[in-house]
Amino acid sequence: MPATTIPALAIIGGGNMATAIINGLRSLPKPPPITVAEPDAGKRERFAADGIATTADNRAAVAGADLLVLAIKPQAIAAVLPDLAAAWSDRKLLITILAGTPTLKIERGLSSGVPQPRVVRAMPNTPMAIGLGMVGLCRGAHATIDDLAMAERVFATCGKVLKVAEERMDAITAVSGSGPAYFFRFAEALVTSAMALGFTREEAVLLVGTTGAGSWEYLLRSGFDAAKLREQVTSPGGTTAAALNTINAAGFDDLWTRALRAAEQRGRELGNA
Repeated sequence: MPATTIPALAIIGGGNMATAIINGLRSLPKPPPITVAEPDAGKRERFAADGIATTADNRAAVAGADLLVLAIKPQAIAAVLPDLAAAWSDRKLLITILAGTPTLKIERGLSSGVPQPRVVRAMPNTPMAIGLGMVGLCRGAHATIDDLAMAERVFATCGKVLKVAEERMDAITAVSGSGPAYFFRFAEALVTSAMALGFTREEAVLLVGTTGAGSWEYLLRSGFDAAKLREQVTSPGGTTAAALNTINAAGFDDLWTRALRAAEQRGRELGNA
């Protein structure tokens, strides 16, 4: 399978990640043929209305594609893998975006179809929906370098890609897979705190949203020298210093170290379940 082209592709599962992947692929000069396999008739209708081929039959979707993206809930894997295995062949490549699900588990599920199924594991995040996702990638035991390049090409249409060894995938999940929720939680807390100072919600969202967006862009343009920029804003004995002293006294750095480790550990637990 040439790494420079994307072949006919089937996505098993029609959720938000499937939509983000499709939108990215359709931005290519020559988008591949895409089929979505989804049991929910309402979701199928929405994809069909957008010109995407759909089916409720996983086996039919697999049979008609050389590249498969498995985008279902992890708890549905046991019910779906037998259908995939029944239509599997050596020429096919599976990309799985199931959180906490090792490639070995997928390979074992497909092995009744072929003895050495090729599987690439991905951990995307929700900003893929606006083309600004972050995706961790690793390859399974039988996937090739070209397979990994193919997966990278698929996800490059809707975000940036970092290739890692599989033992680092739980850490990827902890940092970037779950990461958007951390930013959303921080924004939520700042808005609530601004309202406590007397601002309306609309005013607080304007203040926090504009400050956040501008600060982030400024940080990126600086080469991500966060410490230097923080120091520039923080005058000794000033208002910023007063706020940061309160934050630091609460053990801010240690809190995030513990939070990321908790997320990484939970990923390992899910993988061993």
